[in-house]
Amino acid sequence: MPKRKIIEVMDKKIELFGLEVSALNRLDTAKKILDFALMGKHKFVTYLNAHCINISFVDQEYKEIIKNVDLLYTGGLGVIWASRILGNSLPERVNIFDFFDYLVNELRSKEITFYLLGNKPEIIKNAEGVLRKKGLKVLGSRNGFFNKDEEVEIIKEINSLEPDILMVGMGVPEQEKWIQEHISELNINLCWAVGAAFEWISGYRKRPPAWMIRLGLAWLHRLCQQPKRLWKRYLIGNMIFIYRVLKWRIKHGKA
Repeated sequence: MPKRKIIEVMDKKIELFGLEVSALNRLDTAKKILDFALMGKHKFVTYLNAHCINISFVDQEYKEIIKNVDLLYTGGLGVIWASRILGNSLPERVNIFDFFDYLVNELRSKEITFYLLGNKPEIIKNAEGVLRKKGLKVLGSRNGFFNKDEEVEIIKEINSLEPDILMVGMGVPEQEKWIQEHISELNINLCWAVGAAFEWISGYRKRPPAWMIRLGLAWLHRLCQQPKRLWKRYLIGNMIFIYRVLKWRIKHGKA
């Protein structure tokens, strides 16, 4: 068994739309996630992007949840842009895949264990296979389509396996609400809401090219892959997000 040394990264936060958002860079975010996976019970990590902020304006339950998570990191460039407009700048986008390779190496070397929950059956199984091929210790997985009776059995299975990390990919805000409801029942160190990450890990969706990510056009790449499902989120939602940022700036002057 390798020595599981705690890295102890001190978190830095800024206030944005009434939320405390991590101001850590990519590497320190990954180290913070490792800390949580190693150091104790019931830590809760999720991300913030423009879509998340839009939801937080209309779903108070979701907003209260993400106000109280242990780590809320910047999952999209829209949040970086907003932070600069509002005068309290975040350092950089911290999407899971911005630090994934480093994190995989650390997770493997420390033999940190996983359980995967969410998405379609074929996607979650493929994601499990990919992570195992990378040398990660995935103890089990379950798709996101289950009823209340099955949910009880899933929680029992997770607790019997005792993974260090439970990755939950059900989409916003469902994944955060599910974690909030059940985290106290779970015998895990870290619950990590990961959105559509299983689709990218499994290869079901293609990641945008680097130039699109640099220009803040990752959303356009995803829209082109799923236009029927995502047109409203991006074509209308992005305009609403820009309006909210400018309105907040006019009304409050800063975040």
